[in-house]
Amino acid sequence: MERRGCPAGCPAARAAAKPKPKPKPVAKPKAVSKAAPKAKPEPKPEPKITEAELAAIARADLARAAAEEEQQIEETATAEEMSASYAAFIQQTVINYWSRPPSARNGMEALLAIQLIPTGEVVSVSVLKSSGNTAFDRSAINAVEKAGSFPELQKLPAREFEKTFRRFRLLFRPEDLRY
Repeated sequence: MERRGCPAGCPAARAAAKPKPKPKPVAKPKAVSKAAPKAKPEPKPEPKITEAELAAIARADLARAAAEEEQQIEETATAEEMSASYAAFIQQTVINYWSRPPSARNGMEALLAIQLIPTGEVVSVSVLKSSGNTAFDRSAINAVEKAGSFPELQKLPAREFEKTFRRFRLLFRPEDLRY
C-alpha cells in the first residue's frame, strides 16, 4: 500500500497500513429504568374503636394483669409453704437424732445457726442463743451433726435454697421434755 507522495516504507504509509485500534468503550452509567416507580401502598385507614370496644380491651388487660399477679402470689405462697415444710422436716429430723440430757426440762430452747450446702449437707452448726443449760445446747448441736445432711433439700429450686436454707436458723425446743 502506498500512499501518494510517500514511499512504502515511510512512517505515514506504515501508519495508514495498520488499522487503527478501536477506542475502548467508555463505561456508561447504568441506565435508569424508566419504568413507573412502585406506588406506595396507601395506608389502610385505622379501624375506629368505639368506646365500648375500648372499655372491653381495658377490662381484658386488667383481668390479664390481675391473673398474672394472682399467679405470682400463688407461686410465692407455694415457695413459702414449701420452705416451711422443709424447715419442719429438718426440725423433726434433728429431734429424732436428739439424745435428751438428764438436766433438760420443758420450756428449754436453743437457737441454732446451721449452714448448709445445696446437697443438703451440714457445713457448720453453732448456738446463737443459749438455753442457759450447756448440756442441752451441746445435745442440740450433736443432734444436728448426727443428722449430717438433709438430701431432700436438693429438690428445692436453687433460688429458694439460697434464700432460706443456705444459712438456716433452727429453734430447737423438743416438746416431750419432762418438768
